[in-house]
Amino acid sequence: MEHIASVSRSSGLEQGGDALKDFKVQEQYRVFVGEKLHKFWTEKQTKDGQENILILFRKLREGIFASKRRDAFAIEVYETSLCLSSLFDSPIQTSSILSHLLPELYTSASIQPPISSVLILLLHHLIAGYPSQKTYFEHLSCLSPNVLDRTSEAYSWISNLATSLRTLNHIKVEALSRHDAYRQFLSVSKLSDETNDELVRLSQDAVHALVERLRSKARDKAWAVLRSAYRELSASEETQTWMAKCLLLSTEQTSGSGLSLQEWMDGRCRDTFGRRKGQ
Repeated sequence: MEHIASVSRSSGLEQGGDALKDFKVQEQYRVFVGEKLHKFWTEKQTKDGQENILILFRKLREGIFASKRRDAFAIEVYETSLCLSSLFDSPIQTSSILSHLLPELYTSASIQPPISSVLILLLHHLIAGYPSQKTYFEHLSCLSPNVLDRTSEAYSWISNLATSLRTLNHIKVEALSRHDAYRQFLSVSKLSDETNDELVRLSQDAVHALVERLRSKARDKAWAVLRSAYRELSASEETQTWMAKCLLLSTEQTSGSGLSLQEWMDGRCRDTFGRRKGQ
């Protein structure tokens, strides 16, 4: 399994170059990649380790695509790949996976796309195009009501989030991007029938990671606005609370990253001409 040939690189000419087109070999290779992923989670994570995991999944997807496999197994591989590419911040791979998965692969397998995959699609394009929302709207318009119900909580949430970003309503962005604003409908998101608990958790973590990335984009924009509007910043508790919301640095969200408003402001004040009042 370590040395199995990639379908795209061998073009079927290298010995064993067509091996990953075989369904049985694909399933054996998925077990092998799963063991690598488990080892990755249990050991110290590195960027190189992330890239290696993504390469292994890409090789497996190439075999699945070349074999025209359209079943629950193929869906699971693509969903796991999608979640990992989002978690590991590999937007190029995310785009490639989405182009095959949603809605094409789901439709071919007669499987309803889970809301987690739909949200990953839309969040990915909000981040990739930020501050433009052109590609976000293009993909949103292609989603049928069967895929994303326009009366659903999920649609209301992503639409309000996009609107708030577009109108620079950073206080509302902060509220909408808190975990509790979308955790409920995400937790009941149903993936394919054979989805395991690990993939469910992985899909939730992927959405969280993309939301945090979007918060970071919005934070930089909010800081640019505040910096141009205020030459000095008061250190009062009331001002700090307001600033934390404007800069999407609420206590709930920063507890995981360990970055406080004070630390973030100290860094920005060193890097730019902004300064606190009294300094």
